[in-house]
Amino acid sequence: MARATEGDAALMTAFARKEPDAARQLYDRYASRIYGLGLFLLRNNTDAEDLVQDTFLKIWRMGSAFDPVRGSLDGWILLSARSLAIDLLRHRSVEARKLSSQPKVSEASDETGPEWHAEVGDLFQRATEALAHLPQRQRSVLELTYLGQRSTKEAAELLGIPRGTVKSRAHAGIAGIRKAFPGDDDAA
Repeated sequence: MARATEGDAALMTAFARKEPDAARQLYDRYASRIYGLGLFLLRNNTDAEDLVQDTFLKIWRMGSAFDPVRGSLDGWILLSARSLAIDLLRHRSVEARKLSSQPKVSEASDETGPEWHAEVGDLFQRATEALAHLPQRQRSVLELTYLGQRSTKEAAELLGIPRGTVKSRAHAGIAGIRKAFPGDDDAA
């Protein structure tokens, strides 16, 4: 444990000196975890991507605040990401209250129309067909991770395969599904 702490302190020192290798190591080690945390808390791909960027900017600016005696680098970075995500959620909440307190300008109905239902039905059908055309290995991983909301670790344990294999199959499966939605970046 002492070596990991010393290594983390050295890595943060190198990162503060703007060494590209240190930045690459930190990014490789934490970007996907921060992104996953962002998806879980913020429920939006774009916001999760922004969280990754904002977290790395924060740790770059405040890297000297990391003290390995007070805790692990993992905890420090992920708590920084979590606090940024919570700040964004609080900001959204304040904005939503401001908007809801203002009188409505439009008399148009907020109910969804038949066009929306048709579009959602079409998307659902295309997604179902795309999923059915995937190899069983990819389909089972996507069913566990996305539809079953299991973590990659849980999926790996259930399927009896390495976690990296789960991630690879999920990535390949998503790429296969996206082919069913050409020019529709938000659909998959």
